[in-house]
Amino acid sequence: MDSFEKKSYESAVGLEQSLDENSFLFSEEISESNKFIKFSNNLGEIGFIYYDIGLETQIKLLTLSNNIFIGINSIYACLDYTTKTVLFEGKLPSLLYEIMIDSDSKYIVFICELDVLVYENGGSLLWSMGFRNVIEDYYLKGTESIVIECDDGDKTTFSLGSGRVE
Repeated sequence: MDSFEKKSYESAVGLEQSLDENSFLFSEEISESNKFIKFSNNLGEIGFIYYDIGLETQIKLLTLSNNIFIGINSIYACLDYTTKTVLFEGKLPSLLYEIMIDSDSKYIVFICELDVLVYENGGSLLWSMGFRNVIEDYYLKGTESIVIECDDGDKTTFSLGSGRVE
């Protein structure tokens, strides 16, 4: 089963009590206005505690590498669902818009408000790039490039594998 079922909770305690020992929990600073959600399927459970600013939780499953790439706001991680381990986790430099995967499932791209991070499907960071202006539009061009357009009109195409400008 590749899709996840989403369930909301009233509190951090309620969410934490619903998770078993093989679950993952990712959290921003806990406050009264946070959202408490859990995504689950036959591969496992992932809990999130985050401040709702209108961005969608991103979960991308890569069966090819047994990895799940996740993120919301500025928290993100890569999980190996077979070993139930966290391959990496951390805070993004700016707000996460979307996680994209090329059609060959070779590259995982984290598109943020001011940054792009590109990982290979096994979870290793290939490159990252920060921008001075807000990313306004973006799309994958074939299986080897990404086009980024900022709000100042600057439009640049990058190689997914190396980060070089094309």
